[in-house]
Amino acid sequence: MNTPNSLIVLFLSALILTACGQSTDADEPGELPQGWQTESLTHDGTNRVFRYYIPEELSDPYPVVMVFHGGGGNMNRIFEPDANAIPKWIELADRYGIMLIAPNGTDAETGNPDGSSQNWNDCRPHIDGITSDVDDVGFVNSLVDWADTHFTEKGFNPDMQRVFATGPSNGGMMTYRLAIELPGRIAAGASFIANLPDPSECTDAEHPVPMLIMNGTEDPLMPYDGGSIPGGRGEVSSSPDTRDFWISVNGADLSDPEITEYPDLDPDDGSRVICEDYEPMQAGVGAPVRYCRVEGGGHIMPSIDYTVSPGRQNRDVESAEVAWEFFSRVTLDE
Repeated sequence: MNTPNSLIVLFLSALILTACGQSTDADEPGELPQGWQTESLTHDGTNRVFRYYIPEELSDPYPVVMVFHGGGGNMNRIFEPDANAIPKWIELADRYGIMLIAPNGTDAETGNPDGSSQNWNDCRPHIDGITSDVDDVGFVNSLVDWADTHFTEKGFNPDMQRVFATGPSNGGMMTYRLAIELPGRIAAGASFIANLPDPSECTDAEHPVPMLIMNGTEDPLMPYDGGSIPGGRGEVSSSPDTRDFWISVNGADLSDPEITEYPDLDPDDGSRVICEDYEPMQAGVGAPVRYCRVEGGGHIMPSIDYTVSPGRQNRDVESAEVAWEFFSRVTLDE
């Protein structure tokens, strides 16, 4: 049953919200489509901000997708049309009755939670002015609690067993960290153009979490073969090693993946998407891993509808749709 429109209209009385470009603060006012709202909560002595999107019709119960911006981005910029294909999530929210939550990171240099150039503490060792060392895991944990309590009190019906995490680059690395350290809160993750840090300050991963990984083989910022992130931003594992980490944690079978080669819809983009699906070795135990290699792809999420330039962008698949198909398969079709 869908939530009555009258309740949503009453609840979403404030429709003017923050929207920004590259150089504006996250709290600068601007008009956004109906359904957006901003909120904040205090965690670890800091007023952390986030925004959320409620479509006109929610599924009952409705899933929650938490979208994490990349390094140097913010919760507003990530949904602009040229922002790495993330805006597709708004269309999916409207189509499937999904609630979106977009948290804001902190400024790695000043600690400001409201700025326009924000970062996530993604388990890379601290680098002054480049990586954050705040308690982002605790913030997200508190945010999930807030969403459960707040929306239930407002008469909504969130499905707290279907809270998903996704994001590109630094947001993708944060997705890994949440799956490692909050496996009971995150039902599945989808990480784009991101590898695991090496060395890592994450705790040991002890519980399987379904994970989608999609990385470009020609990424100039997140090296596919691992190594240094340009600009002295730390070190990362290779994409295959990141895949193998999750296959091991999830108890998946490395020996015989199902291979999917997506049609080359745009031969001029110089890239192809090939996905490998690894299922748990034992039925009912572990979790699947989907690893998508974007042959010739750069540090941009693949998209058919949203063009990002300059850079090497695959135009054969819609990243958010691939993520939602994965989330749906691993949690709704069990």
